[in-house]
Amino acid sequence: MPIKPLFIATDLMRARQILSSWTSAKRLSSDEADIIIRMIAQGISEGRRKGLALADAEWPTDFKNHIEELRDGLGVKS
Repeated sequence: MPIKPLFIATDLMRARQILSSWTSAKRLSSDEADIIIRMIAQGISEGRRKGLALADAEWPTDFKNHIEELRDGLGVKS
């Protein structure tokens, strides 16, 4: 399954932090670590995207502009 680059730079930074906290990750090659980092970043990005979609569906229309500002600030494409 190909990994789509749908994440932003902060997702990659957080994914590296997560992987470095795992002690068994020290046994991975750099290629394996890169794949796992991208998978973690993808999960973070998908979670954010679904969270924004839920907020968009649940919040009253007064907050719609705020959601758009969040999307623009994060670089999320709708």
